[in-house]
Amino acid sequence: MTIPDYFRAEAFDAPNIVALNAEGEQHRGQARMAYRLAAAYGSGLMFVRGIGWHVWDGQRWAEDEKDTAKTAVLDVLRRALAESLGDKELRTDVRKCESSAGVAGVLDLASALPTLRASIADLDADPYLLNCANGTLDLRTRQLRPHSPADRITRVARGAYDPTADRGTWDGFLSGVLPDDEERAYLQRVIGQCAYGRVREHLFPVLTGSGSNGKGTAYGAITNALGDYATIINPDLLMASERGGGGPEMMTLLGARLVIGSETEEGRQLDAATMKRLTGGDELTARRLYQEPVKWMPTHQLVYVTNHLPKVKGNDPAVWRRIRVIPFDVVVSEAQRDQELPERLELSADAILTWAVEGWFDYEDQGGMNEPESVRQATDNYQTESDALKRFIHSECVTGPHVHVTTRELYGAWTSWAAADGADAMTERAFAKELDRLGFEARKTRIGASRAGVALRSEDTENGGW
Repeated sequence: MTIPDYFRAEAFDAPNIVALNAEGEQHRGQARMAYRLAAAYGSGLMFVRGIGWHVWDGQRWAEDEKDTAKTAVLDVLRRALAESLGDKELRTDVRKCESSAGVAGVLDLASALPTLRASIADLDADPYLLNCANGTLDLRTRQLRPHSPADRITRVARGAYDPTADRGTWDGFLSGVLPDDEERAYLQRVIGQCAYGRVREHLFPVLTGSGSNGKGTAYGAITNALGDYATIINPDLLMASERGGGGPEMMTLLGARLVIGSETEEGRQLDAATMKRLTGGDELTARRLYQEPVKWMPTHQLVYVTNHLPKVKGNDPAVWRRIRVIPFDVVVSEAQRDQELPERLELSADAILTWAVEGWFDYEDQGGMNEPESVRQATDNYQTESDALKRFIHSECVTGPHVHVTTRELYGAWTSWAAADGADAMTERAFAKELDRLGFEARKTRIGASRAGVALRSEDTENGGW
């Protein structure tokens, strides 16, 4: 295996080795070779605890999937062997490293050297830097600069940042599937959150609609343009299940800017705790198989794409503060479908990436998300439909200032309705708290504990009396 030119440090020769490795030359064996590795490849190798070796590939620090670090050790040993003519100690040191265990030992010692080691916190540390195909964009100055290993960025977009890129294909497609100007602008600001490397808005956008409406094509084009920055997760991670968190799949979120969950199954229940954790901005913890756990501050915007809205249990305000429903209501008929559109959108990666970045700029310039009324209405409808008690009252009760019902009667009616509806059962105490939440005041009357403002439809609500 050869070492790429952009990775290789300038070749060192024997007369300069002492100057380059003044400290390392005081050691013997594997330690001596570890210092030589740091001197020769310190600008192209990096060890991250909990993950492993990374190599600089000219654009970003990529995980070492091709054993480049081992190749670098072998290169150091080859050079040292050539230098060892007449130097028995150096030749002995080289021979001690010429085995699988010896190479592993050199790498193990090298991983502790300041020149080569980095922490999780060092990676992708500046949230205002977005690594594009044509350079690193500073979102503060809105200017590109050359890729630099000093930034310790681990991901790169497939698209280039180019405000002059032709957007005809992308704009035409979006206008067709989201005809409303405000909704398109809002979606752009949502995706614009992916340009910034921290959680700012704590949003859980849900792109929804029946099949054949373009939402899948849209997220496919966006993930293609974002390249390494986009991660598609198993939607089960967001659904209520017996699975534990913090496993290997969570590690795919490290350094990501866009995380997509796509679901087509109906009747799934959202895991509210996981959703809040992945949108809350608090430190995440996960680990890879056979590795120690690592912690990092989230860098991603989570987006959920689904044909059917998931069930939401409970009425946690923190859940509904996050959820934003973006409806894709246009159905693309079979006759209208363009089979070559996905390929053309792939070729529009520069335009789509630039569109996403400008969504962030628009968000900053406007000072917020400025969600349209259609998104608020769709979200409110979703919340109402998800509230089982509200649905029960709408279906089985009447409301008004002059009606009332005993708590016992109302709870009995609810229990029967919930069993038929499939809603979660509640204790009478929990039911009372939910009635308090909806503003139905508890009162003591001549017929017993009652609730004001609500009555069962079957009752004579005009003559209830107090």
